[in-house]
Amino acid sequence: MKFSTPSRFVVVSSALLFAACTDAPAPSAPSVRDASPSAERSQVAQDRLASLFPEASQEVLALPGTVFADHDEVRGKLVFGVENDNPIPGIQRALAARGLSSDEYVIEHAEPIRMLATLRDRFRPTQAGTQIHFGGYLCTMGFNVDHAGGRSFITNSHCTNNQGGVEGTQYYQPVSSVDPTVIATEVADPTYSSVGCSRGKVCRRSDSSRELYDPNIESSRGVIAKTTGVNSGSLTTSGFFTITEQENNTSSFSGRVDKVGRTTGWTQGTVTGTCVNVNVSGSNIQQLCQTLVTNNSAAIVGAGDSGSPAFQIVSGDNVRLVGILWGGGGNTQFVFSPLKNIQEELGAVIATYDGSGGGGGTEPPPPAPCIPKGKNGNNCK
Repeated sequence: MKFSTPSRFVVVSSALLFAACTDAPAPSAPSVRDASPSAERSQVAQDRLASLFPEASQEVLALPGTVFADHDEVRGKLVFGVENDNPIPGIQRALAARGLSSDEYVIEHAEPIRMLATLRDRFRPTQAGTQIHFGGYLCTMGFNVDHAGGRSFITNSHCTNNQGGVEGTQYYQPVSSVDPTVIATEVADPTYSSVGCSRGKVCRRSDSSRELYDPNIESSRGVIAKTTGVNSGSLTTSGFFTITEQENNTSSFSGRVDKVGRTTGWTQGTVTGTCVNVNVSGSNIQQLCQTLVTNNSAAIVGAGDSGSPAFQIVSGDNVRLVGILWGGGGNTQFVFSPLKNIQEELGAVIATYDGSGGGGGTEPPPPAPCIPKGKNGNNCK
């Protein structure tokens, strides 16, 4: 069987469009305070609520723990959503000071409303499973680590400008046309050797490299972006997985393995080969002691997924990191290098959760203001 590297997703034009944040969901109300419909209000009473709403909304939403404010004409009341009971006394005082009686408003519990990002959006702090850009290609950020050489992230060796050997590849997240800030630079990528390989081949035990973060870029260690569904093709993020364990001691696996990558999102399959030596199609490269994961009923890998963190779920969203994906046999089988092999080549890493939080996708930063130049000052568009 031939294996290919599904990662170097080519950026063919700087005009490519990348997914932006999706609309926030409508607020929910798991528990309600005084939500009974009021008697039909007179037009004068409705107009009074309408006139009071703008300033009341501003004042209430300044309080920590508030979620939304609404002038509900159907119910004939002002409606305020809160995450918990903490802001309620402050809301009541503010509304009473504006002359609102308790039958003119409702305070109800609501889920916090967050922007929903995709794996191809900008994440600060950075987190595993999201898109990275280098040269003319796209890959996936493997996982953030602490290393003796500094705070870093791990991705594939073939997700560098030259596979094997350090040439100082620079990385952007999600892509340089969205944010031109260099987030990290390649500092470790062992060369491939002919020792221990088949004749005419060069080999390593992991397709991995280490990228040292710029000190100004925040990263979340132990966090893997989680999408809204497994094997569904969804790229919309919905929370995150937490790396509570890392497998440092074995290259042999069984059972289910999951991954998150910028192309096919969160997918999973079953281990069908362990400590397998693999020839990489179209090259003289051989990867030793790799793991094969297969799912014949779903597309679990695609171009751009290289670098995806491979993990096994321990409980809930807590996971054990087991390696890094680098290739695929079609779209129903992926191949990953075990974490044990990665550390043999790059040195020991700490990849477990450090409490830095999941962060979230954000809109691209606004452009810097243009300062007029020249006699006419007409260079600003």
